Amino acid sequence: MKRTLLVLTILMSALYSCQMQKITVDLYTAPKVEYPPEMRKLMVTSRYVPATGLYEDVQWGAYESVDSVKWALAESLIDSLAKDMITSDHFLVKVRHYPRMLRNNTAALPEALPWDGMAGLAKKEFVQGILVLEAFDVNQKEEVLAAPDGGFVANRKVDVTMGIRVYEPDKRRFAEDSVYVFTRNFRSAGKTEQSALAGLPDLHTGAALACDFASGEYAKLIVPGSSPAERLYHSKGDSLMLVADTALQKGNWGRAESKWTRLAYEGKDTTIQALASYNMALACERDGRLNQAIGYAKRSERLKSDKKTQEYINLLEAKMAAYLKQVDDKIIIRNW
Repeated sequence: MKRTLLVLTILMSALYSCQMQKITVDLYTAPKVEYPPEMRKLMVTSRYVPATGLYEDVQWGAYESVDSVKWALAESLIDSLAKDMITSDHFLVKVRHYPRMLRNNTAALPEALPWDGMAGLAKKEFVQGILVLEAFDVNQKEEVLAAPDGGFVANRKVDVTMGIRVYEPDKRRFAEDSVYVFTRNFRSAGKTEQSALAGLPDLHTGAALACDFASGEYAKLIVPGSSPAERLYHSKGDSLMLVADTALQKGNWGRAESKWTRLAYEGKDTTIQALASYNMALACERDGRLNQAIGYAKRSERLKSDKKTQEYINLLEAKMAAYLKQVDDKIIIRNW
């Protein structure tokens, strides 16, 4: 009887291994400036108001006067940034204008906002992080030069300063805490100085275009990329595995992951739990959650030792080592 059970176990294990399917997955590639991989839902807002008056009054909103043009530029910048961030499906972003928070009116980062207040705001908005434009400035410099072949060339340099903090209230840490300066250059040629200058955008339009440019450049730093790779996964073994596989074929990774998560811990036996844990490792790798991916892969190996699982663990660990080297070499910047 024991011999029969052993043979059946071996046959079932071989059957499950043979049932692994190949799939081409767009795997996460880290951006230049990386937020924590679990931070996917963000609120984007601004605390910058170009106001004059006593500092304490400015903080609390009692202004003597406001530069309405610069204020509009700062507000449009966060709108543009939110749009640029959702060009990939990595971030879910919502914009909020004029939330109740202390104001700042300089190009330097002010004292950080209170954690309790940010935690309450994150809970209210159902987000994991809050990106705040805390400091802002726009400076334009113009010159006209004589061209070597006659005529004139007008150049305008527009510097946009962005002080960005990204609050992660649950962990009371900053995912980002930096000041950036992005430069947009405009150039125009003409037979006279006046005609060369006339070819440049007016000051307001130039500033607006420069702010759009700056938001796009910052988004390039933080939005992850992807690269296709072939991976194996388990498609059968349980009715929920079949449901997950159907979702996967439709590109619905979220639904597939919910089924695999349940089976990884509540599957009818350790074999099913191992298969689902392997698939969860793939789901985590796809999203850039390498620590979780390695954890799930090792869990799968503990539940049901398998050559392909061990090969996947080796691949993930090598990938993690390469990633950490990029962090150490400052190729990837993590401010958290």
